[in-house]
Amino acid sequence: MVTIDGKQIKLQIWDTAGQESFRSITRSYYRGAAGALLVYDITRRDTFNHLTSWLEDARQHSNSNMVIMLIGNKSDLEARREVKREEGEAFA
Repeated sequence: MVTIDGKQIKLQIWDTAGQESFRSITRSYYRGAAGALLVYDITRRDTFNHLTSWLEDARQHSNSNMVIMLIGNKSDLEARREVKREEGEAFA
């Protein structure tokens, strides 16, 4: 539970690690969800390249009001960055 503006909100985060083997299960998570976090690793271009298909799944299997956030993680590894910040911003 998280308290925001004095209201308690139930927060569940499901981490599938982006693995294809979880794809059909992940689709069921979108139903009834208020939001989705699409996370990619800034040091691995392949994770960024897969965002389009994950975004399509989220849009197809959720309601039209679902909030989708794009997150580039591992920003502490700037020297190994493969995905430029501008690319992430353009995708968002």
